Amino acid sequence: MGKEFSANSLLGFIMKGAKPVIILILAIGGLILANLVSAQTIGITISPLTFELTANPGDTITNTLKVYNPTDSVISIKMEAEDFKPVGETGEVAVAPEEEITYSLKRWVKTTPTEFTLEPKDQKFVDFEISVPENAEPGGKYGSVLASITGTVGEGMTGAAVAQKVGALLLLTISGETKESLAIKDFTTPSSFFEYGPVLFSLRFENTGTVHVRPKGFVTITNWREKKVADLEFSQSNVLPGAIRKIETKWDKKWLFGKYTAMIVGSYGIDNLPISSEVLTFWVFPWRIILAILIVLILVLLFFYKTRKRWQLALRILIKGEQK
Repeated sequence: MGKEFSANSLLGFIMKGAKPVIILILAIGGLILANLVSAQTIGITISPLTFELTANPGDTITNTLKVYNPTDSVISIKMEAEDFKPVGETGEVAVAPEEEITYSLKRWVKTTPTEFTLEPKDQKFVDFEISVPENAEPGGKYGSVLASITGTVGEGMTGAAVAQKVGALLLLTISGETKESLAIKDFTTPSSFFEYGPVLFSLRFENTGTVHVRPKGFVTITNWREKKVADLEFSQSNVLPGAIRKIETKWDKKWLFGKYTAMIVGSYGIDNLPISSEVLTFWVFPWRIILAILIVLILVLLFFYKTRKRWQLALRILIKGEQK
């Protein structure tokens, strides 16, 4: 008679044969996970993230930023200066080694020290100096001070690290005859008709001047009776020369009805120049709810119409106490 195997014994037999393979899979998985964790923990932070500065031709400006190592590894760091340019319309910037000379700042910037190492959980204060030439043209100059990881030494890893750069943005205005000019390129909502709120407003500002400006103000909303119902403050964000910046604000209210008018009220620049007024109109109409109410009303009216004779008879009985 052949040997019988139960389900448990069969599983045990399979697992016994597969044990070397399982151990190998777990070992490889552990190595991959360890490398992923190590890669995720390699990083540095820098603060503050933005410097807004003003200088005269011939001035020398000195400032300090902090570089911090939050990891468990010793990190080698190199400091350098680069120009940057805006990318897209939502505030992102990209390092631009050969940015247009009109707005270039990197050739005026020096850092001290330029290279150093940071122990785990340690920080370093780095000085940077901006030397403005005597013949510098008035207007905006834009650059960044970058901290780059050049190598790491930690548990189980030594050598070069994946290149990581973090930086602080430098927005410098050279005094003199500058041009501040900001226009609203677009003022829109996703639609001119809504069933419910909220309503999202998109403002696109275009800077045609020579210095960065920061618009500030409100989207003012009035209803069909010309009564103001909301003032929505939009965020104050820098718009660089030659760039377009999109800023959004939301009227976070669900139950609305009727025609509304929205208008931008605000200013920009050192002299608080007024932002050119832009107006748009939109409608909010909860048509499904209103349709349901109308259907119910029609059904009620039909019911009373169909039973009107009975209602008339009942009314006569109630008033006169008579019955036909």
